[in-house]
Amino acid sequence: MWHWYDRLEAWLAVGLLGGTSLTLLASSTARAVGQPFAGGAELAQLLFIWTAVLGADITLRHGGQVRIDALTVRLPQALQRLLAALCLMLMLGFLALLVWHGFPLALSNWQRPLGVAGLSYGYITLALPVGAMLMIVSLLRRIVARGIVMSLAPDDDRVEGTP
Repeated sequence: MWHWYDRLEAWLAVGLLGGTSLTLLASSTARAVGQPFAGGAELAQLLFIWTAVLGADITLRHGGQVRIDALTVRLPQALQRLLAALCLMLMLGFLALLVWHGFPLALSNWQRPLGVAGLSYGYITLALPVGAMLMIVSLLRRIVARGIVMSLAPDDDRVEGTP
């Protein structure tokens, strides 16, 4: 099941990025020929924000988050596990706060129009809590699949043939 979920998310991110590019191309071309596309910039902004949120989740799912481990890799395994657990708790807590406060924010922005596009600004603010929920799922999947310490390590850190 996760395989299809991962593929759908990746295809959706690629589609949204392509939509962003096409919207910007259409908008700038229409403006160049004297027929501006009203709301093109706002639509591109909406698509790009959702692209960024999905891309952040895909990156997190592959362990691509920024980390500095020059000191932590020299610590005993028990202390590494403790620090990793602390970092994971902080990450999950922060993401939970984004979900908790993000949905009411999106609902409060639903009546606010997004420029001349006629879309609701709620679609943009909804990206934050939805993205945070996806990242929580991705972090929990990594913890279950790789354990606490290795859940923060990038997928490409392993050398073939090593455990």
